[in-house]
Amino acid sequence: MHLRRAVAAMAFATGVVVANMYYAQPLEAALAEAFQAPSTAIGAVLTLVQLCYALGLATIVPLGDLLERRRLVVVLLSVVVVSQVVVAVAPALGVLAAAAGLVGLTAVAAQILVPFAAHLAPEGQQGRVVSTVMSGLLIGVLVSRVVAGLVSEVLAGGRCSCSAPR
Repeated sequence: MHLRRAVAAMAFATGVVVANMYYAQPLEAALAEAFQAPSTAIGAVLTLVQLCYALGLATIVPLGDLLERRRLVVVLLSVVVVSQVVVAVAPALGVLAAAAGLVGLTAVAAQILVPFAAHLAPEGQQGRVVSTVMSGLLIGVLVSRVVAGLVSEVLAGGRCSCSAPR
């Protein structure tokens, strides 16, 4: 029973953490308006998130093999939470960009949680545990885009600012 709760928490955490990388994408037009910035500047911020994520994959994820994973995950999750709060209240585009970059860099906590879950699983249950945690990650990606799209729709007052035709 204890393992089930831990696996569920890890699946939820991976979904929430990875979702942070995608919330802002459908909100590009609303962010450009809010920061009175060209959409290219917001696009650069969104690209920065992805680039920092790639940097985190190359530099932070390997630390999961060298450091205690539990502590590394706690630190990364703490930084991603604080960074996301700063993103939410960012007074200027530069602050938004810096915080968004930290969100991308530390969102790699999801990739550390997956092998950590496998490590905690009893012999013979690693496959089920890993697939459950990975399902949380993939659901987080999909749900984040849907939720952000709905928020964008509401902010646009019913006019879709999406590039896809209706």
